[in-house]
Amino acid sequence: MAQAANGRSLTAVGLIGAGILFMAAQIFNINLFGALWPLFIIVPGLAFLYFAATGGKKQSGLAVPGSLITGTGLILMVQSLTGHWASWAYAWTLYPVFLGMALSYIGQRMGDNNTYKTGQGFVKFGGAAFIISALLFELVLFGGGGILGGLTVPLLLIGGGLFMLASRSSAKRKTDEEPLFVGAKLKNDYSDRLRQQIDEALAEDEEASTAR
Repeated sequence: MAQAANGRSLTAVGLIGAGILFMAAQIFNINLFGALWPLFIIVPGLAFLYFAATGGKKQSGLAVPGSLITGTGLILMVQSLTGHWASWAYAWTLYPVFLGMALSYIGQRMGDNNTYKTGQGFVKFGGAAFIISALLFELVLFGGGGILGGLTVPLLLIGGGLFMLASRSSAKRKTDEEPLFVGAKLKNDYSDRLRQQIDEALAEDEEASTAR
């Protein structure tokens, strides 16, 4: 029943999104089958992400198809607007980033540190692969005539910033976890000392009773 309800809700959101797109096309005279056709891919992906974020923990797995579908739509949107379809030669390296973002979200939502770390690993690996391959294709194989010709420095800065944020998030998560173990250790040490003091006091009382 729950899965059927989620399926109907997902279909309803998709229909509403499609209706909004067609309405906007009529009002603003936009050719949806021109440069903006990837919106038909992005909207269903966003619907998956919506239910992953607003549903229960079991629905958090919808973040995987949502991230992959939305990411594909965004790549196609950039390529459609720029006409640089040759960028598929390296754009596919972004898929580990999309998957990693989904796994990181699932790990946080479910409290699964291993899944979160796996997701962060995918994000870092995919991000590095994308930057290196994009520079290789755009500046070397495409002879600097591709879309990145004048965007190399900004993209490097953005990529470096994203890498730093991912590293900082991972380090902060690790730091936040450490006090839990330290606190537990201190609590155990305190309990041991208190138990020892109680035993010593009982032993003294017993010796005093025996002496009388």
